[in-house]
Amino acid sequence: MVVYYFVAAAVLAALPILTLYKVLVGKLKEEPAAQASIQQKFFIGVALSETIPLLLIVFGYINLTPVNSVEELYIPGLIVLFIMAYAVFFIFLQRNVDVTPEAKPIVQSFTLISLALALGVPIIALVSLFMMMP
Repeated sequence: MVVYYFVAAAVLAALPILTLYKVLVGKLKEEPAAQASIQQKFFIGVALSETIPLLLIVFGYINLTPVNSVEELYIPGLIVLFIMAYAVFFIFLQRNVDVTPEAKPIVQSFTLISLALALGVPIIALVSLFMMMP
């Protein structure tokens, strides 16, 4: 059961960040001059959306015990890998839609920042699953 604390943390961290990215990258494409305020809103949203996943990770580490067999980690590991792949594809696909040439470098930097933040907790969850192997 502890395995799914890490899976829940990965899902609850990645999906709100992807939603924030979609909303704010649209605003950034319309008005590239507002980069500072849009990034500020993004960072505040990320900080708020990662509180519950971080608590789940701490709770998972408190109760961390090795599993009986590696097969117990297959499905949770696949879920976390799917979330990571979904985040990468989603962010890179949103980056290329309706971008003007003057907004392209700003959107590119915002995309890379968002990608790092969206994959942070799922990577922690994946490492935690490896720590639970017998």
